[in-house]
Amino acid sequence: MKKISILLLVITGLFTFNSCEKVEYAPVVKDAPGVPAITAPSAGSSLVMTKPDAAKTVTFSWTGADYGVPLGVLYTLQVAKAGTSFAKPVDVIGVNALTTTLTYAEFNAKMLALEAKMEAVNSIDMRVKATVPNSGAATAFSNAVTMNVTPYTSKDMIYIVGGYNGWNNGTANAMNRTLAGLKHELYLNLTAGNLEFKILPKLGSWDGDIGNDPANNGKLIATGENNMSVSAPGYYRISVDLQTMEWSTLATTWGVIGGFNGWGGDQAMTYDAVNGVWTATFNLTAATELKFRANAGWSLNFGDNGADGKLDEGGSNIVVSEAGNYTFTLNLNPTGNPQAYTYIVKKN
Repeated sequence: MKKISILLLVITGLFTFNSCEKVEYAPVVKDAPGVPAITAPSAGSSLVMTKPDAAKTVTFSWTGADYGVPLGVLYTLQVAKAGTSFAKPVDVIGVNALTTTLTYAEFNAKMLALEAKMEAVNSIDMRVKATVPNSGAATAFSNAVTMNVTPYTSKDMIYIVGGYNGWNNGTANAMNRTLAGLKHELYLNLTAGNLEFKILPKLGSWDGDIGNDPANNGKLIATGENNMSVSAPGYYRISVDLQTMEWSTLATTWGVIGGFNGWGGDQAMTYDAVNGVWTATFNLTAATELKFRANAGWSLNFGDNGADGKLDEGGSNIVVSEAGNYTFTLNLNPTGNPQAYTYIVKKN
């Protein structure tokens, strides 16, 4: 009987000892995880990408999302047009890391998917989406970071060579390639005796040169072609579409129109053959808005959407804030990268 009592005491003691041990609970995933934050690129930064630099890289980094326990978090970098609240986001890349590096070519392709303007500055929003696949854990989004991105068009440069430059294929003029699709254009002053020209796919080489189809005027061919030409001297816009293999020309003269004359006529501009620009000098009696236009009509006109000295076809009116005597300069040589037409308004 004594032995049984001792055994009962031992069992009771063991039960009491075990009941006092600390209870371990399984880790709990947060219902509202801590959100990630983009650390690079910084807000307000600018990225200008060009085709020759397609192999260069841009790095994106962010802090981790806090789910309370270690999990296999997938981070997806997203971009959207600024101010759209990510209504139509484009996924750039998904990684199980806090940083990723893309080539310009890779990131440029995402700008195309976003339908960004090529060869122009685009304000875009970026964010990081954190998810834990197949877990049921909540999705966490970083705050948006806004930056400026200038993507490049994937189409190649083409050049015009002709009598105007002595048929020197090494100094052929690059055509403006900022137009949609495979369209290009170039403004050239063609003088008497120098009215013919051709297209070169590669600067400094005659390989694959393109000209007019003698059996179908206005069409482009690369074998059996004739020189392209205009019938009279003048300042021409030469347009080329390599999608349809067509070309055309438009003779132009340029003027300034605006509030200074009640939008009722053009102040004629004069072509400066030495500097390759159009100029006009006249008085403005009050603050005014104005535009440049060709051939005294509205089918071809330039304004400035960003007030940055770069011209946009059909763009916003250019504002001149003070009365005075001004010289206006119109430069339709495509310069810079991205290529742009430019103007100067100088108060004398």
